[in-house]
Amino acid sequence: MRNWVGYFVLCVALLSIASDKNSVGDQQKDLSVFKDVLLSKEGRLDIHTDEAEIFDALKDLEKEFATEQSLLDQFKLYAATLSKIQCGHTQIHPNKEVFREWLASRNSLPIDMYFIGKKLVVNKLESIDYPYMNEGKNAYERNKKIQAGSEILTLDHKTIEEIMQKIGHFLSSDENGIDFKYFQAEQMFDFYRHLGSPFTKDSIHISYVFESDTNEIYMQPGVAPVRTMNQRLRRGAYLFKQNEENMGEFKIVQQCGYFRFYSFKSSYGKKFDLFLEQSFEKIKSKKVKKLIIDLRGNTGGAMQYSFMRYIVGEDVSLGRYVVEKPKMGVENRHINKLSPDYFKHKRASKMQKRLQRKEVFDNGTIKTKPVQERLIFDGEIVVITDEGTFSSAAILACHLKTLANAKIIGRTAGGSFYIGNAGTLILELPKSKLKMFVNPNTFYSHLELAEDPFIIKQPDLVLNPLILDKKKRDAYYFKQAKNTFK
Repeated sequence: MRNWVGYFVLCVALLSIASDKNSVGDQQKDLSVFKDVLLSKEGRLDIHTDEAEIFDALKDLEKEFATEQSLLDQFKLYAATLSKIQCGHTQIHPNKEVFREWLASRNSLPIDMYFIGKKLVVNKLESIDYPYMNEGKNAYERNKKIQAGSEILTLDHKTIEEIMQKIGHFLSSDENGIDFKYFQAEQMFDFYRHLGSPFTKDSIHISYVFESDTNEIYMQPGVAPVRTMNQRLRRGAYLFKQNEENMGEFKIVQQCGYFRFYSFKSSYGKKFDLFLEQSFEKIKSKKVKKLIIDLRGNTGGAMQYSFMRYIVGEDVSLGRYVVEKPKMGVENRHINKLSPDYFKHKRASKMQKRLQRKEVFDNGTIKTKPVQERLIFDGEIVVITDEGTFSSAAILACHLKTLANAKIIGRTAGGSFYIGNAGTLILELPKSKLKMFVNPNTFYSHLELAEDPFIIKQPDLVLNPLILDKKKRDAYYFKQAKNTFK
């Protein structure tokens, strides 16, 4: 799963420059490319909804683009259409021109907000932002502050849950679940708030909690604290990159084995297999019978079939993985052919065709490979999930819960436990330059589809603390997981 916080880099000049519109002809050129790539490269349009609804949405999109739309409105229309597929991998991302239009509206509060879990928290403002945010305000308004670390309860008399329902129309998620939408809005809440629930008043009521005291205040909307946001987003982008390079960590703490997987982007290959073997060797030698697997914020990457053989043994069915839309002889020229993901798509397509020719593909069925029997874990397992647990991380949580009787604590995983499209390819629309992600592969867990796909993901113990310090937050979740074994 691709994180886009690195896309948001703004400068002072953007605050006063409105974005240009594309002509109707340009819009329709983009729409033609959008439809062509979506229909030719998205694994399954009917993954969680009736395919006819997607075609109806595309017809509605054609009607909207018959008239000139601003770039922000173009983004909203595409995003709302893609969300109907109910696949969290399949998204469109805003670019600088879209952000320009949002910032030029000067319809933000003079605070920076971001999510920790499902709690909306106020960030400390950089002093450089104050002159811009205070321009044109009287002394009374300039002195209004909300302390950093406060939790926002309501904005304009709407709860955060109510605002997120509006925001959700412009964010994609598996099975249209709200949990993954919190994760996607985590760093850019105010942008999506503007799309789904724009302010229409000169003074906005805010209720918040600081140090157990509930307070309220009215603030005037205006210039966003851009420099503070950029600082926070740069830190987030740096951390995300670090996490993608981390194939996993293991240690034994207080007689519990503890795996921390921040991402599965690099969790494959010989080096990773050696890491797993050495970790389970330690578990065996230390006679560890309690295992914690922490998947918070893990948006996926490589499927963890190799990990599961140490839990369930050899030749156990884990589901299917299929390239539903293999590489064709000629692809749309606006798909990025130089990205690592496209090279993976080419290799996977060739491998699948080879297996099909040999008649050993078996519709993509995956079974666990051989493993040293003495290393198979036979103790208790607790899995920690949250709204950022997605794609292959969510499927791993599913496998552990249903095949190894693991308990789940934390918050509901953002990804499906049943089925999803993956294998992200990057499309850049030629005129608006919006980047869209389509997914030609489809993965299936070993489970039969359920009428309510959310029941299985409900944690045995729900945790949603507001702990600002990351180390203290990690220690809290470890302690709760350890106590679950009792």
